[in-house]
Amino acid sequence: MEIGGILAPGALKGAGVNQWRPGERLLVEVVQKTGDGEGTIRVKGQDMFALLETSTELGEKFWVKVGEIKEGNLQLIREPGLDKQGDKPVVSQQFQQLAERGLPINQDIITLLKTFPSANSELLGTLVESIQGSMTDEFIINLRKSIPEWEGLSEENGAEKLIECLRNLGLDYEQRIQQMLKLNSPAKEVEKNSLKDTFKFKLLEAIQNQEGQDLLDSEGPLAHLLQKITGQQLWFKTGTLDNGFMLLHLPLLNQGQYMPAQIAIESARKGAKMDEQHCRVAIQMETQQLGEIGIDAYFNQDSLTFRVLTHNLPFLPQLLEAVMPATRAEFSKLGFNIAKVETGDLEQNVEFQNFLQGIRRSGVDVQR
Repeated sequence: MEIGGILAPGALKGAGVNQWRPGERLLVEVVQKTGDGEGTIRVKGQDMFALLETSTELGEKFWVKVGEIKEGNLQLIREPGLDKQGDKPVVSQQFQQLAERGLPINQDIITLLKTFPSANSELLGTLVESIQGSMTDEFIINLRKSIPEWEGLSEENGAEKLIECLRNLGLDYEQRIQQMLKLNSPAKEVEKNSLKDTFKFKLLEAIQNQEGQDLLDSEGPLAHLLQKITGQQLWFKTGTLDNGFMLLHLPLLNQGQYMPAQIAIESARKGAKMDEQHCRVAIQMETQQLGEIGIDAYFNQDSLTFRVLTHNLPFLPQLLEAVMPATRAEFSKLGFNIAKVETGDLEQNVEFQNFLQGIRRSGVDVQR
């Protein structure tokens, strides 16, 4: 993952760009920005189209260095942490990535960070099925009950059900332990019993109680499932520099079958929270009628633009046209006006797929 830049592919005309060389430092100015993450940057007096990070502001100036030149594109990588003299601290990308998450440089953590985004999103359902016999039947039943049914999600309770599911899995397990230590005795006992009901506690308990199993063995289904949950925790409300980033592999059920859903969210920071009015949301999931589908949405104040991505469905524009009136009305209730809707090929949209892998926009790609 690249750290601390913007990505801006666009058309550029002018001979000056041909003189840029890898490693050269250039000053970039943001001269225009639209709601769907597009804009215009100025480099050496030349204007070019750009795709901008969520936190990039109109009028902002920053230094970049010329990076990789590949397939006719020139990448400019933003320099993080410049002081008034323009000196760039020498910090390895790996160290910076971990430090920004408040994590120690530990090989196990590095492995989890790298493997979680690339893991098959269906893996959670597969692993849950594979632990039958290792966990009690009652626990398996209760776990499936805690995973939301797709048809049961609604505007009124959808968000609450998803948050409850993540909490039951134990995504805030360590945070709750830390908070529990500050409580008085009666409240501490209540919270301790509540923590014992989480999937992560039961999983840790089952691994600990397995006789003759090496706890460092990563080949068993219990260990794999624990790694999956811990990897999810590391990607939850993390981020780099001015942006917050969240990567989720959500467990959902559709008519009793696991339906994988991937969600990536990047936003400007709003204190300790993410800014829902200035963010990018990418969703990819498998549907019964349309097959695999992706939504790439940009929220900018009260404006929303998004692209619907599928595998070459010729009737998709007509389908969108039919549902757009109701869709506009629903988003209007939330305070957002839909400014633009596009369609595209899911397989060809590499940048969207990269975003779902945790690879953020990290440079300026200029078509030469």
